[in-house]
Amino acid sequence: MVTLEPWRKILYAVAIAQFISLGGGNLIFPFIPFYVEDLGISDPGQIALWSGIMGTATGGMLFIFSPIWGSLADRFGRKPLLLRAYLGAMVTMTLQGLAQNVWQLAALRALQGIFVGTIPAATALVASTTPRDRVAYALGLVQMAFFSSQFIGPLIGGSLAAAIGFRATFFATGAFYFVAFLLVLLVVEERFVPPTKEARGTFLGNIRLVAASRPLVILIAAVFFLNAGPPFIRPLIPLLVDSFGSSRPEVLAGLAFAALGGTSAIAALLAPRVSALVGLRNALALATLGAGFAYLPIILVTNTPMLIVVVAVVGIFSGAMIPTANALIEAWSPPERLASVFGLTGSAMALAFAVGPLSGGLIANSFSLDAAFLVIGSITLVVSGAVLLLVQERGQSEPEGPPLAAGEPAGGPSD
Repeated sequence: MVTLEPWRKILYAVAIAQFISLGGGNLIFPFIPFYVEDLGISDPGQIALWSGIMGTATGGMLFIFSPIWGSLADRFGRKPLLLRAYLGAMVTMTLQGLAQNVWQLAALRALQGIFVGTIPAATALVASTTPRDRVAYALGLVQMAFFSSQFIGPLIGGSLAAAIGFRATFFATGAFYFVAFLLVLLVVEERFVPPTKEARGTFLGNIRLVAASRPLVILIAAVFFLNAGPPFIRPLIPLLVDSFGSSRPEVLAGLAFAALGGTSAIAALLAPRVSALVGLRNALALATLGAGFAYLPIILVTNTPMLIVVVAVVGIFSGAMIPTANALIEAWSPPERLASVFGLTGSAMALAFAVGPLSGGLIANSFSLDAAFLVIGSITLVVSGAVLLLVQERGQSEPEGPPLAAGEPAGGPSD
């Protein structure tokens, strides 16, 4: 029997749990616009708008609560906070299957945002237990699990919704989160040693630490824009498929989401190899540039197979962005406050989840679906240039390095 090193055991357990839980969470995305329609909204523009509001309700609450949960994780351990997130998701996703109108669904999506946040919790747990020289690999694997869930979840979700109905699919989602909870509870053994109060800092102190660190401010701002793309287009893809006159659009939309998630998963796994060749900053800039150009041809698509191919190309580039950015953030973060920094990073990610769907829905409602894809492509190209000009790797000349945590050696956390 092969005995895994403790950090590998944690990594694989968390990656599998994330794949299971987020795969369940992604079951619902292919049919959210159609569920909104079932709840009484009939105008296509209003359906797009309400579909965006659903994502914004969750992301808005995540934006507020992610740094709070991150600060608590630095105090009580990363595993308990990840378990809390799984339980919160299980309860709130199950209740969404009982909604009777769009207002109830929006309220439950907001409640979900308060109690979940599995991505920053899982990222902090893995980053804090992995040897420094394997962090890029570990975060790439966790991100691969995330994107793989975006491949499997929609692929199954569209067909499952067609077979058992929208509401029953929400109940299945809750069950997936419960399985992930049990896996982490029974397998992960976190040897958490609470840092001293001085090293851990306070909630407001951790915010000031990030605000005083130019590299972390730039990177967390980049995380916001990098994460805005997929949520921006998520409520639009089912509507675009429906505009082609396709039968069973929820199934075909699931295939499009699966293409995005599948290529993103492969890219996330390969991203550390590219980063090792060209550097983290350059790899991040190249991935963002490619994603920006890949969004633009969607306006030329005239059928579902074409859409699936173009969206798959978007995934190739977007999948490499987040693990690369996370590796840069980890390098600039004091170890004792890693969960707090990733909590703030999760807050930026959540803000993207909040702003992205609503922005996509508003632009599609006010102008057209094509205009929405042009906007997100253009924004991503601008971000690529900003990454190249402003983002620096740890060790490069930098006038404003992050403040040292108490007891940290003068060489910084990467030495």
